[in-house]
Amino acid sequence: MSSDKPSHRGSPYAQELISHLQPHCATHKTDPGEQLDLQVHGQSMCYLILDGTVAIYRRSDDMMLSTARSPALFGLANLTDIYFNDYLRTVTPCLIGVLTTDRVAEIIKEKALWGLLSNHLMFVYTRLYHNVMPKGAPTAYEMIRQQLVLLMQEDDSYRRSVTAERYIRDKTHLSRSGVMRLLADLKTGGFIEMEEGRLIKINKLPARY
Repeated sequence: MSSDKPSHRGSPYAQELISHLQPHCATHKTDPGEQLDLQVHGQSMCYLILDGTVAIYRRSDDMMLSTARSPALFGLANLTDIYFNDYLRTVTPCLIGVLTTDRVAEIIKEKALWGLLSNHLMFVYTRLYHNVMPKGAPTAYEMIRQQLVLLMQEDDSYRRSVTAERYIRDKTHLSRSGVMRLLADLKTGGFIEMEEGRLIKINKLPARY
């Protein structure tokens, strides 16, 4: 179920945190498409992604912010005064560990893991700032270009299961007609290679369109 491709975006501190938390969590297997809420019945939750890939969505507009593959964990930000009520959706079959953030806080305190937690959160926030938060007002092409590069970095199994148009629109909310037109132009120009709407290869994307 896991990919042999190295994790290029994950926190280097995730696996160590998981090793401390996993003995205290309940684990279950999920099918693709299952939703994992960061708040359940008023209780904040923490999810350990032990195997598989998930997508992170912003609840306010259901926009996909990013994807993450194992090892990864979510919900730790709710240990602080910053509260997130976004949700995850499994992309592949996953093995998930679940525990409340209250229990996580107890374990962090018992094992004196605040330094490790701080390093992990700093890594996540830095990546969020550089890779997810908008920079200025990008054009539609610049948004599509960025998402094509990110799509090419996804696991092969995921990239071949989703059309480029769907991936881009889930993460940008651009119009379908505009995305399809630009993808067609890029394919015709030999900048990208696609099969049945799925991105196969990026040859060279122009900086501007």
